[in-house]
Amino acid sequence: MISSIVIGAGPGGIVATKELLEKGFKDVLCIEQSSELGGVFSKSYDNLLLTSSVTFSMYSDFWVGEGKSHHFWTKHEAVQYWTDYAEHYGVIQNIRFNSKVEAVSIQEDKTWEIKLASGETLYCKHLVLATGNNNVARFPEWHKKLTGISYTHSKDFKNADSFKGKRVLVVGGGESGSDMAYEISQVAEQCWVSLRESTGWIVPRKRGEHAADVSTHRGIWDLPREFGKQLSPYVLKLERGRKDPVFDTLADLNEKVKASRGIWGIYGTKTLALPKAIANYGCKVVDDIVKIENGGKTLTSKSGAVLENVDAVVFSTGYLNKNEFMPKDLQVCDPRSLYKHMFHLDYGDRLVWIGWARPGFGSQFPIMEMQSRYSALIFSGDMKLPSIKDMKSIIAEDYANYKEQFEGNCERIRSLVDYHYYMNGMSKIIGCYPPISKYFFTNPKLWLHLMYGPTQATQFRLKGPGKKVKLAKEVIYKLPISRYNHIVKAGLKGRLQFFIKAVFPDVLYKSVYKIK
Repeated sequence: MISSIVIGAGPGGIVATKELLEKGFKDVLCIEQSSELGGVFSKSYDNLLLTSSVTFSMYSDFWVGEGKSHHFWTKHEAVQYWTDYAEHYGVIQNIRFNSKVEAVSIQEDKTWEIKLASGETLYCKHLVLATGNNNVARFPEWHKKLTGISYTHSKDFKNADSFKGKRVLVVGGGESGSDMAYEISQVAEQCWVSLRESTGWIVPRKRGEHAADVSTHRGIWDLPREFGKQLSPYVLKLERGRKDPVFDTLADLNEKVKASRGIWGIYGTKTLALPKAIANYGCKVVDDIVKIENGGKTLTSKSGAVLENVDAVVFSTGYLNKNEFMPKDLQVCDPRSLYKHMFHLDYGDRLVWIGWARPGFGSQFPIMEMQSRYSALIFSGDMKLPSIKDMKSIIAEDYANYKEQFEGNCERIRSLVDYHYYMNGMSKIIGCYPPISKYFFTNPKLWLHLMYGPTQATQFRLKGPGKKVKLAKEVIYKLPISRYNHIVKAGLKGRLQFFIKAVFPDVLYKSVYKIK
């Protein structure tokens, strides 16, 4: 009997294994079906560039190296960092590669039975599912009518070589879809992108030489989300003020976002790939495809746009939250039905999902680490899950909050969370939320880094279980602080507005959002 088995050696599985080992578990086993770690990232398209900078993508307690704060990893660089991390913390020797899980079942004594393709059977008390939610491709129903042309899913896309000189439709405009449209547009005779509504809120990876996500800091993101109604048009105005065709296209696309909270009511698309494809390579945007003729060679959109002589379709339409090797009642599981997108009410501390919380902005890797820290505390008995009644109440409250913030996106993207709200909430549950107000008086330098440096994982190593105070301060002081830019100004303006609202609630209040 093994105490804990982790399925998947991607970034979630690696950090989950590391946290269990660090908590004192001696017999943790991580199972990976491929011959290397890295999960779906290691198998993704050739030119993948992460959309969160290394500052955000790094684990809290493993420095990325000097002079790299504004760098964005290629998939090979990311896998190398994870490999170095796994070797540093002794995770590698706990990974069994080339081990495919065929079936998982629950035993009468409530332990787990894991059958491998090799014929071996393993048993454990605690099971960690760290396969991510990018495994089972999702297609719109109409893809079945594409009998006369080729089609593929972004899961299987490697590069644009096979689309040279062809007429290609890309369905979906998230980060992967945008990157693929950009690559295909450069070699295809014609490329179209079909969007249901919008691409998400587009921001560049960098502004000048600085990673744009350095501005994902508490100075702006700790404001109430209703402020997004004011922040969004202000940001659009600034983008148009650049007088750059690419940023004009970016603004045109962002204006399609229907969420009332704008930038804070949707997910981020942190790449200029689609605006560049449109502005520089003639890529065209159409809305939903509603009519398929000639086996897909002729496609018609909802607004009546006709795409003729189509050769191929690339679907970047997301994934199903599904693990086919799990028991039938657990194969398809809604992340919003899980406590903190992690724990199933019927299985308590015996089963946890890592990686089923997708941040609108920020990075998923710090979330995976926070989830791993919490699950290790639960598995060890150092912390207990709330009662089922309380978990149900928290699940319902979280759902209501996300429904209000993300509106239809909450329903459509079941794993979508607000990065800051999720990380702050989880850190308060664990007891590792940094004492920011205290630092304002006792350590102003640290306070400045916490407020106006990126809200990445290291902030949550300053106190509580798993704290590494000396290391945390060393890392935090190395990280960049946001320049005094439009985001900082917006945050200061917003704080003044909400202060006035709080102090003078009966005063007629009208916000006029003009920042000089």
